Amino acid sequence: MPQFDPSVFAPQIIWLALVFALLYLVAARTLPRVERVVEDRRARIAADLAAAERARAEADAAATGRTAELSEARAEAARLTGSARADADAQIAERLAEAEAALAERIRAAEAALSAARAEAVVALDEVAAEAAADMVGKVAGLDVDMADARAAIRKVAA
Repeated sequence: MPQFDPSVFAPQIIWLALVFALLYLVAARTLPRVERVVEDRRARIAADLAAAERARAEADAAATGRTAELSEARAEAARLTGSARADADAQIAERLAEAEAALAERIRAAEAALSAARAEAVVALDEVAAEAAADMVGKVAGLDVDMADARAAIRKVAA
């Protein structure tokens, strides 16, 4: 193998030194650039993470604010609903009282009319009974009975 031949060691060492020096120069020039790019990326990532954290904190604060506003709106809606329900209940109770009063008045009027009709029916029934009694006596006994006497007899029997 030519690499192990002692006669070619010197040129190999020189070439080794030249290649090493060339690689060192290339690495010395490119590594700081790479390192700067890496540091810039780290800084950008850190800034992006900080901005994301700030945005998350702002979003959390906004969500907390919205949650408070939503709670307040729900409480206000519940209060308004309760107020509307109370107003509606009061109106219903008022209308129900009015309807009950009107119904009670109608019942009193109907009872009065019924009592008057009953009294008229009793009077008419007495009259019909007196006429019927006078007719029966006239047909059965052949007597002519005065209507005043028939009415008096009916009242006496009915009492």
